[in-house]
Amino acid sequence: MPPVDVLPAFGQLRSLREAKGLAIETLARTVGISPSYLGLIESGEREPDAAIRRSLAWELGVAGWREAS
Repeated sequence: MPPVDVLPAFGQLRSLREAKGLAIETLARTVGISPSYLGLIESGEREPDAAIRRSLAWELGVAGWREAS
């Protein structure tokens, strides 16, 4: 586990999601976005806003993303 002050890149989002056993559709619905938009975030094509980052952080248990702005 990386130290808390080192934020994982959003490029690692897919592996974090898969490690939790979550389908992209499931995580997207839980966070309140479309699976296609989550796919764009995972691929690095879109930067999520603060609210989405907080939701993703909460669902994936990544404390550092909650404070990121």
